[in-house]
Amino acid sequence: MFKLSRSFFDGNSFPILSILSAILVYFLINNLLVYIVVNLSNSDINKFSLFNYFRELSKNLITSYFIGLILLASYTYFGKSFFVLIIILLFIIKDFFYSRLQQMNSYTQIIESFLKVIDSKDHYTEGHCERVAKYSYHLCNEMNLSRAKSEKIISIAKIHDIGKIYVDDDILRSSDNLKSEEYEEIKRHTKYGYQLLKDIDLINDELDVILYHHERWDGRGYPEGLKGEKIPVGARILAVTDSLDVMITGRSYKPPMKKEEIIAELEKCAGGQFDPEIAEKMIKLIKDGFFDDKFKSEEKIRELELSLEY
Repeated sequence: MFKLSRSFFDGNSFPILSILSAILVYFLINNLLVYIVVNLSNSDINKFSLFNYFRELSKNLITSYFIGLILLASYTYFGKSFFVLIIILLFIIKDFFYSRLQQMNSYTQIIESFLKVIDSKDHYTEGHCERVAKYSYHLCNEMNLSRAKSEKIISIAKIHDIGKIYVDDDILRSSDNLKSEEYEEIKRHTKYGYQLLKDIDLINDELDVILYHHERWDGRGYPEGLKGEKIPVGARILAVTDSLDVMITGRSYKPPMKKEEIIAELEKCAGGQFDPEIAEKMIKLIKDGFFDDKFKSEEKIRELELSLEY
């Protein structure tokens, strides 16, 4: 076994460097030609830099190289039978990842379809769920959540208001103060959304985010009045990001708030409406300028509205 290992890494008996050189030359020439053809033949696509193009492709280069080495070594040192077994194993692995990719694509398509339904239902808040998902993305990163956990929370954030499709349009679009029974109907949208999605296997993970995203840290939220850490972390994140979008964009009954006002509001509501640690993380993101483009755009809108009034 020791002799085998030495001979495998010995450049004289096993041409590792020669193989690597050949692969690099093929990789550069082949993909450079592809890049040139694609950019010349399609004027409608967004032009991307040569550096970024090769940077993305190079992510697979090392993996492909080592797979090639494994195949060559298996044939050279262990014979055809072992080589065939390695090929079969690689196909099994490929099929597993391909089926997983198809599942993820189906998941994304379902999410995007529901997102379109939400936007068509309530034009006033069109884009709200997507913005909340973007804010949730930054907040999940700031909290150092695992990638898998973050992706589920962000995906559910995109459709967190799906239950509003069951709420009467007149209630959703009302600019007047809602009657108590109308407000109770609005509050039911969390349960409606949960009931709608709970039987869809692809997206029933983290559905408690939809059910509990209006719970409050102090226990005065709905639908169940959960308190503190009994509220799932995804729902606590969404409570902050959902409110942030309302503060930035405003509503028919509430004008947009400035950056300093939003920070003050988050500080005020930390420990009451919001998980204090998550509110602190969001305040840090705002102060670090992560959402300055949103504030700037809203300031321009306010300036335009004022000019129209005059």
